[in-house]
Amino acid sequence: MPLLRVELRDPKDPPFFLFDGTALLLSLSKSSDDQHIAAAALAGTDLKDVTRRSYLNQVHALAISGADVTRAALHMLDDPKFGVFLPEHGAYRLDQPKCLLEALLPLPTQVWLPRVMKRLKIEADIHAKKTLLLLHYYAQTDEADQAIRGTAANDGERKEIRDYATSIVEHERTLGIGSHPSMAAENQLREERRKRMFGMSDEAIDDADELTDKIAKARARRL
Repeated sequence: MPLLRVELRDPKDPPFFLFDGTALLLSLSKSSDDQHIAAAALAGTDLKDVTRRSYLNQVHALAISGADVTRAALHMLDDPKFGVFLPEHGAYRLDQPKCLLEALLPLPTQVWLPRVMKRLKIEADIHAKKTLLLLHYYAQTDEADQAIRGTAANDGERKEIRDYATSIVEHERTLGIGSHPSMAAENQLREERRKRMFGMSDEAIDDADELTDKIAKARARRL
C-alpha cells in the first residue's frame, strides 16, 4: 500500500489509473490521510474513463468523511454535460449544478468557498460560470454576495452571465437577507444543511434549498 500512495501522488501517472487506484486505496484504508490522497487523485481523473455516477459517488462519500474534495468536485465543471440519473428516485436527474451541490455541501462552507471564488474569476465557460455563481448563492456569505454583485455590475462580462447574477441578487433581495438575524440559528441551520446533504436525492436537494433560504434570513450581515 505505501507504493499505491506514492503512485497516486505522482502527477506523471496516467489519468485512467487514478480512479481505480483511488478505489483500491479506499478499500484498504479509511484513514483521513488516505482519504485526502484519494480526494487529490480524483481531481486528475479523466472523466471520459469513468461513469459520472461512479465519480460523483466517490467524491460524495469522501466529502461525507470530511476530506476536502473541492478540486475533485470542481473537476466536474470540465464536463459541460456532467449529470447523474438516480433511478432509485424515479429517474431523477442531478444536473451539473446539483452534482456540485451534492459534492460540496456536505463540507463546511469555509472549506470549499475560497477555491470556488477563485475559479469564478478565471472560468470562461458560460454553463460552468453559472454553476459557480449558484454555489456562491448557497455559500450565503458577505464575500460571496460581493462576488455575485460584482459579476452583475461588470460591464465587461457577457450579458447572459450578468443577467444570471442579477437574478440571484434579486432573489436574495426578495428573500430578505438578514431579516431575522441570529448567529446561533444560522450556525444550526448550516450544520443541518450539511448533514442533510449526506443523502443523494431530489428530497435532499429540495431540503437544501429550503434550508438555504432560512440561512439567508438568519444571517447577520457584516459587510
